[in-house]
Amino acid sequence: MPNLSGRLASIVVAACLLTGCQPPAPSPSPLPSYRCTPEAGGTEFDCSQKQYDDMVAKDKLYAEAESVYRKFFEEDSRIFREGGITEPTPVLLETTTGDFQADSMALYRSFVTEGRRSVGGEIKLARLDRVPGASKGGSLAALRACVNASTTTTVRTGRSPEKGGFGSDLLYFGRFGGVLKIQGADGEAVESC
Repeated sequence: MPNLSGRLASIVVAACLLTGCQPPAPSPSPLPSYRCTPEAGGTEFDCSQKQYDDMVAKDKLYAEAESVYRKFFEEDSRIFREGGITEPTPVLLETTTGDFQADSMALYRSFVTEGRRSVGGEIKLARLDRVPGASKGGSLAALRACVNASTTTTVRTGRSPEKGGFGSDLLYFGRFGGVLKIQGADGEAVESC
């Protein structure tokens, strides 16, 4: 009795050789896809891994800058309520440097000299926004803060009380000794936040 299974296998091998049979190619693994958001906000877009990594690093930098500013803001508000200071506090040394620290201290010292302080109401951080592309003195990031002190009153020795208002600061952040600090600001009084 002839071996049919052996002959069938030979026929299949011969047919494959004649027709060029090849094992199926493995399907390629899909490349990872990345979605990025513009630095100033907006619609997500497809991006490369490098663009994604840069976005994540920038987001971390902005989050760190926001944390530094919020810490400074709380101390700044406390100092205005207390009527100024003559020497930088540990929080000011931790969050500020250079011209910004010097300008802040000049203001705080003027509060002491003039017997001035903020009373009543609330000093609120109304807005804190990223400002992509803004730089000063080699800064790494910039934020715009708008402060609402409109419900407060500034009292001063020998003068009439003054109603508080709104202030907007463009703040510049740099890294000093490995620590992110506010190094400069451009400020102005504004009508609202």
